[in-house]
Amino acid sequence: MVENELYDEGIEVRTRRSDGTPRRDSFFNKDGLLIRAYGWLVKNAIGIIILIHGIKAHTRLAFLRHNVEIVSNDKAILKDKDNYYLYNDSWIEHFNKKGYSVYGLDLQGHGLSDGWENLSFNIKNFDDFAYDVIHYISKIHDTPELGDKRDCIIPRSSSDVGNRDLLPVYIIGLSMGGNIALRTLQILGKLNDRKTRLNIKGCISLSGMISIEQLPSPNSYTYKSFFLPISKFVANCVPTLRLISKYPYKIHPYIKDIINFDKIRSNKEITCRFGYELLRAMYNLDKDMEHIPKDIPILFVHSKDDCLCYYGGAVSFYNRLDVDKKELHTVENMDHMLVWEPGNEEILKKIVQWLTSLSAGMETSKV
Repeated sequence: MVENELYDEGIEVRTRRSDGTPRRDSFFNKDGLLIRAYGWLVKNAIGIIILIHGIKAHTRLAFLRHNVEIVSNDKAILKDKDNYYLYNDSWIEHFNKKGYSVYGLDLQGHGLSDGWENLSFNIKNFDDFAYDVIHYISKIHDTPELGDKRDCIIPRSSSDVGNRDLLPVYIIGLSMGGNIALRTLQILGKLNDRKTRLNIKGCISLSGMISIEQLPSPNSYTYKSFFLPISKFVANCVPTLRLISKYPYKIHPYIKDIINFDKIRSNKEITCRFGYELLRAMYNLDKDMEHIPKDIPILFVHSKDDCLCYYGGAVSFYNRLDVDKKELHTVENMDHMLVWEPGNEEILKKIVQWLTSLSAGMETSKV
């Protein structure tokens, strides 16, 4: 039985479980890995949002709220581990209310998806993340109805599928997911013919993994001639050795509790192979900047106080990026996890306004 039905200007959103009862999906990628995916769908959607989570996370952990009580800036208390992901008042619910169907996949080696060589937080090639995203978007476009007609993306008969207009797609990536989102554009830019079919109309990088403050710039001689070769050598010698890392969240330390309470997320560290691929990903993103399609608008949202992904690196990338429409939204008094921290509501409002402006621009161009 449907427990709750929300209506907003003719857009219908149905919720059942605490996580919003996403429509679960899966597919095998090019390497035979089973990739799990989720869809929070609305009737008569005006667009599709693809969410890409960050490292050592998964879709529901990254973009839903969490069933915790934040008792202080240093501590959160777990309220219900079995209903940990909360749809109500989450970014996903707000996107649904604005008319967007929202999709996300657990990246390979993360969440409930298979990992390379059956290992969590392990990857053969960083670009495989982007290829999985491309595969998933293609799958969404090729599926006329996901489930019954109440929850279909575009409520038309199957005979209309071949002639239907594709909904505009907007990619939103958080942290490592921001790099993947931008890399997806680069790969599509190289292929060119697939860009139009996927109908991507905008890309948002949240705290994007463009560079790391503790490392030289990815376009520097030191990075290319020292860090990449050394890390590649280590990865080739001990590819599955786990690296040691700590969460450096200082502005809001309770974020560490939110991460540790999650029972789906593995408590292991990333492999040396994954570590090398992260370094190579930042280098490739910078090197292939010219392949990002000029006609896809891009919004960068980054905090000056980001403890993981360097704000200065995002600014440098933004300044050198040659596209028709771009915007850098600088955030004050926040850290890395922009979706969770106090002030995330203002960032969400900014994103919705940006998406709305893109939609208005598309409507104007049709006139």
